Amino acid sequence: MIDTTLNRRAFLKALTSIAAAAAVLPLIPVSAGILTDENKMDDLEKKVFSKLIQVCLPTQGTNLVDPSTLPVLATIEGALLAGMAPHIRQGLRGGIGYFNSATKDQFGSEFVELSESKAARFIDDWSGSDQIPHRALAMGLKKLTVLAYWAIPNTWAPLGYDGPVTDKAGIKIYGNAPEPKV
Repeated sequence: MIDTTLNRRAFLKALTSIAAAAAVLPLIPVSAGILTDENKMDDLEKKVFSKLIQVCLPTQGTNLVDPSTLPVLATIEGALLAGMAPHIRQGLRGGIGYFNSATKDQFGSEFVELSESKAARFIDDWSGSDQIPHRALAMGLKKLTVLAYWAIPNTWAPLGYDGPVTDKAGIKIYGNAPEPKV
């Protein structure tokens, strides 16, 4: 079981880890690393991200692909967690635990046990909070969830996006070009 009691330093480290992970997710290929027992999601993390998927990706009544039919959790785990350094991964795990238990005062239960409307209200409250740590944690977790969904090519068709132009044109990708010399 995760000890969700975080001191200020641990909380800020967790937020920094989440913000850094959210910033680099679009740059990481889907198979960024090798999953080990240390960087796989535990049950609580799977429940938190599953609730975030339900709340942050409401596709009912649209032509968007239902996230429950896609490997969104596997994308989060494979594209983000597999390549994460152990100390960053531990900070993220603590931040997720803190986020999950932070709803107890306002709603009387953990985030994973909330109805979709209460979970959405909590995410919105923290996303718009004047407290930077709350805002960073809520936005970071929300961004990771949504980016993982859109990283799956099956989600692109309803938008009319048929993939990178380099693939269609047969352009070889040689990696990152060096910075121009001035």
